[in-house]
Amino acid sequence: MRPNILLIYTDQQRYDTIGAMGNPHIQTPNLDRLMNEGVAFHHATTPSPVCMANRWSLHTGQWTTTHQCYSNHHAGIRPPTDIPKMLHQAGYLTGLSGKNHTFLTEDDMDYWDDKPSLPEHPEWYTWLEWVESSKRDYPRLAEVPVPTSITGEHACTQSAIHFMDTHKDGDKPFFLWLSYLYPHTPFEAPEPYFSMYKDLSPPQVEPDGLDDKPFRQQFHQHNTNAIIPFSDEQIALMRQVYYGMVTMIDDEIGKLLDYLDEHNLTDNTLLIFTSDHGDYQGDHGLITKSPAMYDCLVRVPMIVRWKGHIDSGRVDDRFASHIDFMPTFAEVAQIDTPEQAQGISLVRCLTDKGDGEPIRPFAICEYGVPEDPYTQARLVAEELQETTYANPGNPKLSWEGNPVSLAGRFRMIRTHDWKYVHYEDGDTNELYDLNADPYELVNLWNQPEYSDIQADLQRQLTSWLASIQTKTEN
Repeated sequence: MRPNILLIYTDQQRYDTIGAMGNPHIQTPNLDRLMNEGVAFHHATTPSPVCMANRWSLHTGQWTTTHQCYSNHHAGIRPPTDIPKMLHQAGYLTGLSGKNHTFLTEDDMDYWDDKPSLPEHPEWYTWLEWVESSKRDYPRLAEVPVPTSITGEHACTQSAIHFMDTHKDGDKPFFLWLSYLYPHTPFEAPEPYFSMYKDLSPPQVEPDGLDDKPFRQQFHQHNTNAIIPFSDEQIALMRQVYYGMVTMIDDEIGKLLDYLDEHNLTDNTLLIFTSDHGDYQGDHGLITKSPAMYDCLVRVPMIVRWKGHIDSGRVDDRFASHIDFMPTFAEVAQIDTPEQAQGISLVRCLTDKGDGEPIRPFAICEYGVPEDPYTQARLVAEELQETTYANPGNPKLSWEGNPVSLAGRFRMIRTHDWKYVHYEDGDTNELYDLNADPYELVNLWNQPEYSDIQADLQRQLTSWLASIQTKTEN
């Protein structure tokens, strides 16, 4: 019997925000439960550290080099199929509850609710009015003035339950993509979540700044500080509210798990929880996301549960990626994987007690637009050295898609011990010893004693890229 597939997706949630994965400060009892009942991939990695590019990769099974959605502001090439289309053609009922931010439209799903709302209720309008009145008050760092049950995140949960309730007794399995906004900016939460956390550890910051890091990081830091300067007190509050947002979503997930149990859907539902990418949260003196490949951005939570069919209570150390979802879903749906897919099915990893073959020998992540990168000299020559870039939709928000930060492709290759980031056309590359420097504060690039390691990682990255481009051309 083919299982239902429930993909629960948060936005901008760091890999290190789950209690059972080693964070003693955060409360995530429902994600902890999923871990105890399934397999968690400790080194899962996003194909790209921003929303839209990653979501294209997830739904197409392709690297960004192939589908060419390079950022949140550069749409790519829609391939012949995608996960909802593939599963619909295989006889699944398909649905979206929550944020889309992909090429998909309502014509691509049987059920489409990309802006869930709640039934008529005065407090629902209070919440909507508050959102409207404060949407330019960035970064907000505010208490939401209504209960959780009146928020948009709860509306997403109710939309998902409505979809499952409608289709649970049908003769077709379902695929549902439940896509939450939290813990994405703006940083806000209702009580008790807003005040739940106090005195968290400070961010990890380079003692001497970003001088030995790529120029685009330096510019991005300067641009952000010019538009939305954060005090130490604001950073501390941001980190506390962010944790509260994660716990709030965990409670929403608990409602879904209860629903699955109450309606005997748990054993026949393959459930995957993940997030599109992480968040700096002040690490490296930066906030929100891009343009870098630090673990706080590129590693993501990824938990798979299918009770009675896969291992339980196991943490897997292999390099899983969102591009692996298409072949995984194809295998459990008992259909052929589309030829366009560049990922690898994770099904074999779910029942081998972690002793099987690697998924891939390293993690890969890509970002940036294929054009000449900026340098300080180029900024001076083009009289842009004093320029700042705010988000076109909100002048109080720095723009992660600004042309300086985005110009030029760069790619990460990461093993369990080392990370190398290569910038096309000459920006400062990065090399980190992840055992000695897990927060990636000391850039070892071009230091003679690491030349062999650097050359080997560069060779592997070049070989990987050539294989991807060859497959695309064929």
